[in-house]
Amino acid sequence: MTLILKTRTDVEDLTTGCTFFGTGGGGSKQLGLNMLYPHVDAGKIIEIVDVNTIKDNDWIACPYYSGTIAPPTPEIEALRTRFPWDHFEKELALGLATLEDYMNVKFAAVAPFELGGINTPAPIDAAVKHGIPCVDGDYSGRAVPEICQNTVCVKEFPMAPMALIDWFGNKCIVDHIINYEMGERISKGLSEVAWGRLGNVAFPVQGAAFHEAIIPGTLTKSYEVGKLIRESRESGDDPAEKIVEKVGGWVIFRGEVVERTWENRGGYMYGETVIKGSGVKPGSKLKVWFKNENHITWLDGEPWITSPDIIEIINEKSGEPITNTDIKNGDKVSVIGMKTEPIFRTPEGLKVLGPKHFGFDLTYKPIEDLV
Repeated sequence: MTLILKTRTDVEDLTTGCTFFGTGGGGSKQLGLNMLYPHVDAGKIIEIVDVNTIKDNDWIACPYYSGTIAPPTPEIEALRTRFPWDHFEKELALGLATLEDYMNVKFAAVAPFELGGINTPAPIDAAVKHGIPCVDGDYSGRAVPEICQNTVCVKEFPMAPMALIDWFGNKCIVDHIINYEMGERISKGLSEVAWGRLGNVAFPVQGAAFHEAIIPGTLTKSYEVGKLIRESRESGDDPAEKIVEKVGGWVIFRGEVVERTWENRGGYMYGETVIKGSGVKPGSKLKVWFKNENHITWLDGEPWITSPDIIEIINEKSGEPITNTDIKNGDKVSVIGMKTEPIFRTPEGLKVLGPKHFGFDLTYKPIEDLV
């Protein structure tokens, strides 16, 4: 079934839901809205097509942005504004055309790398500009900080050839990489060279491989969550309870943000958020460690829920998902936990998205055994 976006409200519902599944990362919702608003304002219909429409011999590309989600310092802002941003928000569409020319193929559709406030709208925007659809699915089922943390990598599909485009218009084709880590380093390195983000078009696969890796229906699921958040806000219902009632999961914590620390390192935003409990666990403290996205929690000093399960912080009253770029002391929040996709609970999935991958000597325990 095709998901149709025709109005600003449709775009807002999808982008809000994608920001929710961004688990603290996945980019700015406002930037995502700014990418999609012009299409519906111009009367265009955005089609998100069922994954089953993709034929085995179709070529599918994966456009995404890389780079830190940390806000730029004044020094970085001064450096990166010395040159005109002639290709700002055109990087991914240019990358699709560049990779098509290099591979001598035509892409039938794009597949989002992950879910997030900008990292899902961005490939949709690129698809519209390139005249092809986006599929109703993605390769992560959430947002993740590293290239290797998705289903195409778990299944060891090739990342290259890949096209890398910055907002100034510099273009680079990477014909071959020796592994995903090096592909990540090349991409992150060029994003730092551009003092910001980098457009990537990578993981070109044909339909047969695509069907092995795609997590179907995630954009429709995101749209439903976004719509639910909007309707809860309008009706005055508890958005956290409505979300878990509709799509599963648990309201694992409520409280006030009392401490925030973060640093920008190696193209990632690292940090911790501390929440003082009220309601669900009054008097307790929840610490959340993030690398762009939320990955490890401690409840009163004891390790608790971890990636690959989903840890999402929302505004307690409005239900608005809060990214780690925007969260601040004094925010009254609800924390929702959800099961991850089954593939990330396999040994191969845990190797790339479990707590040990992030450097913590912790054994992953499924969220349903902890709540």
